[in-house]
Amino acid sequence: MGHISDIFGIGKDSGSLLRDIAAIRKKTRGDRNRLLSEIEFNAALILEHCLKMGADEAKVIARLKLENLTRLIDEGFDFSTVRKGTVHETMVKDVPVLRNYAGIDLEGFLKRIRFHLDQLKLLPDLYDIKKTDKVNVRVRLENLGRRYVLLIRFLKEP
Repeated sequence: MGHISDIFGIGKDSGSLLRDIAAIRKKTRGDRNRLLSEIEFNAALILEHCLKMGADEAKVIARLKLENLTRLIDEGFDFSTVRKGTVHETMVKDVPVLRNYAGIDLEGFLKRIRFHLDQLKLLPDLYDIKKTDKVNVRVRLENLGRRYVLLIRFLKEP
C-alpha cells in the first residue's frame, strides 16, 4: 500500500487513524457503536496486521467482520445518524482508485465496502490464494485498506 501518509499527508499512520476511529466510537452507543466497532476492527486487521506486519492474507480475510454492517443495511438503518454529508472531492483527488467515492454519503460508502468485503471473503473458497496469479489478493487488501483510511477520514471530518 505504500504509506498511509501517501493518502493523507505527513504524520498520519495506521495507529493515529485507529485512534481517530476509537475516539469517534467512544462517543456512541447501540447500533452506531457496533457499526463503528466493526469498522475499527476491520481497519486494524487490514492496516496493522496485514499491511504493516504481514499477517497471512487468508487468515485476515477469514476474520474480517461484516455482520453488523450487513444487518444495518438490511434493516434500513439511517446512516446519517452516524455521519451526514458526502465525501468531498478534495479527500480523494490525488488517489485515483478512490475518486469514484467523491460525492457519496456514508450509506453508499458502506454499501461499497460491504460489496468488497463479500468479494474478498469468496476468494479463499474460489482460489488457492497463496499460489494463484489470477487474483492479486494483496492488492485487493491494499485497496480495501485505502477505503478504510478514507472512511475514517470522512467520519472524522466535521
